[in-house]
Amino acid sequence: MVVQTATVSSTVAAYLGLRMTADEYFALGETRERYELVDGVVLMSPSPTPKHQNLIGLIYRLIAAYLDDNPIGQVFLELDVHLGTGPRGGDLVYRPDVMFLSREKAARVGDRVAETPDLIVEVVSPSSRRFDLETKKADYERAGVAEYWIIDPERDAMTFYRLESGRYGEIKPEADTLNSTVLEGFILDLRRVRG
Repeated sequence: MVVQTATVSSTVAAYLGLRMTADEYFALGETRERYELVDGVVLMSPSPTPKHQNLIGLIYRLIAAYLDDNPIGQVFLELDVHLGTGPRGGDLVYRPDVMFLSREKAARVGDRVAETPDLIVEVVSPSSRRFDLETKKADYERAGVAEYWIIDPERDAMTFYRLESGRYGEIKPEADTLNSTVLEGFILDLRRVRG
């Protein structure tokens, strides 16, 4: 891992592995690359596959349709969120596949999201499986994300967590549905997600 200070005038490829603060990271502006800032270090993930992207789109559309009738917040696709600092003291800026913010939190969002999301959904790819299941889960739990949904299409697996007393407890779906407490009244049809 490279441990040097980044300068925002570097070429985009030169950012990978550099140490940055969240402010330096956000000063990069929009990039085509899918970067995240993990405990102060810039990491890149490959573009999603069409299957992965379709699944993200489906979950986003289901939540967005629910919010059209129940305007309790906003849902976002692949948007950076600053989650504070990681276990080693470096800044954390993740780009969840899907995130939901309550109306109150969404109203406080300016150019960047620095509010802790109420719900995060990550669709796992083989290269991100351990990162999503371990590192991100621990970071989302520490940041106070109320629900974390992990969808693994390659393994036909879905794991759902709810924050209870500061720790994640696994939510067991009922039959083929998941009832969210964050999106009160929203029911995720797991058959449709698997389809």
